[in-house]
Amino acid sequence: MTPRIFAIATAFAAATSTAAFAQSTLAPENLISADKIEEGSVYALSLESEDRTWVNGERYVEIDKSWERVGDISDVLLDQDGKVVAILAEIGGFLGIGDHDVILPLESIRIAQGTESDYHFVTNLTEEQLKNLPEVDEDIWD
Repeated sequence: MTPRIFAIATAFAAATSTAAFAQSTLAPENLISADKIEEGSVYALSLESEDRTWVNGERYVEIDKSWERVGDISDVLLDQDGKVVAILAEIGGFLGIGDHDVILPLESIRIAQGTESDYHFVTNLTEEQLKNLPEVDEDIWD
């Protein structure tokens, strides 16, 4: 096999394996609609050092009764390249009074499935850390 044929064969193999990976990743049963995320809640959990779900970046399959609900998901935020990078969360307050909007980066959150087909986020930040995050005016995107 000539070097050129080998290079073409290698490129073709890489392209087809990437396409197969993309197809399996993009299968509808592997995706979650933003409609199922927005209007969800944000929960704070006390991380134990051996929480493998958090460390491995996995999805929590249910809301734990010990988690404290600390806010609501306002929006899912994308960067200029179209990649999801954070969520906008409304933290604290009661009935819209005294709350503030903050940006929670992906490394500070994990998705958790609630009852039926709704989804929420869990954060490793404490309630105090959440309250101390810089406030964001959500009208910036209007």
